[in-house]
Amino acid sequence: MTDQTAVPLRRILAGAGLCLCLLAPLAAPAAAPEPMTINFVGADIESAVKAVGQVTGRNFVIDPRVKGTINIVSGRPVTPEVAYQTLVAALRLQGFAVVEGPAATRILPEADARSQPGAVRAGGGAAGEQIVTEVFHIRYESAPQLVNALKPLVGPNQSITANTASNTLIVSESADNLRRIGRIIESIDVPQGNEPQVVALRHVSAVEVAAGLQRLFPAGAAGGGLNVTADPRGNRLFLRADNPGLQVRAAAVAAGMDKPESGLGNIRVVHLKHADAGRMAPMLRAILGTETGAQPGPATGIPLPSATTTPGTAGGGASPRSGPAAVAETAGQNGGALQPGSMIQADLATNSLIITAPDSLFANLQNVIAMLDRRRAQVHIEALIVELSAERAAEFGIQWQDLSGLSANGLRTVGGTNFGGAGQNIVSAATSMANVGRGLNFGIVNGTINVPGLGTITNLGLLARFLESEAHANILSTPNIMTLDNEEAKIVIGQNLPFVTGSYSTTGTSTSVTPFQTYERRDVGLTLKVKPKITEGGVIHVQIYQEASSVQSGTATNASGPITNKRSLESNVLVDDGRMIVLGGLIEDQLGADQEKVPLLGDIPVVRNLFRYENRNRKKTNLMVFLRPRIIRDGLDYTGLTEDRYSLLLDGQRRQQQAIPPAWGDATVPQLEPLPAAARENAQ
Repeated sequence: MTDQTAVPLRRILAGAGLCLCLLAPLAAPAAAPEPMTINFVGADIESAVKAVGQVTGRNFVIDPRVKGTINIVSGRPVTPEVAYQTLVAALRLQGFAVVEGPAATRILPEADARSQPGAVRAGGGAAGEQIVTEVFHIRYESAPQLVNALKPLVGPNQSITANTASNTLIVSESADNLRRIGRIIESIDVPQGNEPQVVALRHVSAVEVAAGLQRLFPAGAAGGGLNVTADPRGNRLFLRADNPGLQVRAAAVAAGMDKPESGLGNIRVVHLKHADAGRMAPMLRAILGTETGAQPGPATGIPLPSATTTPGTAGGGASPRSGPAAVAETAGQNGGALQPGSMIQADLATNSLIITAPDSLFANLQNVIAMLDRRRAQVHIEALIVELSAERAAEFGIQWQDLSGLSANGLRTVGGTNFGGAGQNIVSAATSMANVGRGLNFGIVNGTINVPGLGTITNLGLLARFLESEAHANILSTPNIMTLDNEEAKIVIGQNLPFVTGSYSTTGTSTSVTPFQTYERRDVGLTLKVKPKITEGGVIHVQIYQEASSVQSGTATNASGPITNKRSLESNVLVDDGRMIVLGGLIEDQLGADQEKVPLLGDIPVVRNLFRYENRNRKKTNLMVFLRPRIIRDGLDYTGLTEDRYSLLLDGQRRQQQAIPPAWGDATVPQLEPLPAAARENAQ
């Protein structure tokens, strides 16, 4: 440095109580900076910053809140860059931070430094005490969890945050502290050996090994929990643990369990929870016979390996081979084929399967059983049968007769009108007044008269009958039934009546065979037969047969058997869960008018009513059948349904008891027990 430059600088430093000695004059701008000795004792911060700025050529912007003195002493000469870093370190000790910018370097309180626009780096590279913001990309660990571990290493006025979406850390700190934090992150963010490990099994079932490992290494044991997942399709295990040593030990145990069993002593019993063992055993035998290409054994129906042929025998052809050698060869070729002595048998008493098969084949069987042995859904079906009928009939007629001539001798004349059947015509009424039918009957009687062949009868000269009847019926039937998915169910509510199907009687007196009749008993009443099937989309396919039959009035004592009225419906429908659908119905309107009259006289106006009798009948019938299925998948569904139906019965019994007069009370009337508390809690 020349004298012209050094003198003003020394004056500045001397006035501020500073001492900065240059060991050599300043060289050209392209030359390397010369070292210098720093000696700031009790110097004002602003003066020290100004002196370092002149030496390093930096532009500083000082916050007005930056006040105080500074002490810096160098034991040996340092470069201008080291002098600058030393000043930055001294300022941080005073609670002030330095933020570098493209045009100027800002000096401000440390609490405000993180909000200033400074350098942002990814991957480090910076050094010194200036405040820098750096982004750390976390590969193996969780960034939010690392925040808790690194927070004590960051100054109280600086910040560290985690971005969960990109699993990164954003830290604002001094460059040197960021380098330290980066090295710590590199040591923490490494694979810990707890990546999922796949263990392929050949001889044992992955489901059984997974259950055994969970029992051997329960959660919380050996310094961490072991997560074991079985893949039945590929007969593999997926292992993962927080403790790498635990995961290694679990994999070693699984490998030790994967050993083939010698001989055919590997008899296993598989208990079924939901499926029927009697149905599953034949199905499994059929599957094995299809997969292995084997033929069923003649005694047990178990698939056995097919015979093989060996070329090069006498005659230049191929001859079949049999016996143990052929079986062993076939088993080696087919891999999982059943060997002689293998067995799949169902135990109906315990609903279990007894399986004797090679380990690899048993693993496949167990996978199939696990997928089929699931709880099946049920379907509750409510059928609604509504019948509304109305019948109206009317009778009107006037009948007369003159029987007075019967009491005279000689030529006699008698006559009159006679319409209708017994209980309606005037002749029946004259024979006995008890034969007069219902309704208003008006007549003119003139004593009695003796009629040959009939004896003494009432001399009824006129009979006028007026009758109108009306009948209404409202029949509502709601049969309910519950069944398993794809299982048929039937409910019958009615009577079982005998019907004559044949008879035998003697035609002569020489035989001693007793006449007899044969009968067939049939259900008469309400019959509902359904078979639901739940599709994957939740729609229910229902095969339904519904019948409503009754005995026609007055025919129950017929010698040939009663006459029945029958209405039946048979159909296949698709219904959404819980929705109601109409299956079919009958809308009938009948109108009948019967008229009896005397020719010509019955058509004369006014007087024609004396020579005619009329019957009019009108009947309307509306019959509809509805269906509402509901899928029951678990216990809560059918418990709620049971509670609802039971409550209806309780309410009906309560209303019936309230209608009984107190004087007629009977303490022995059967009472329904209240619904158990456990059932009510499950329903809720």
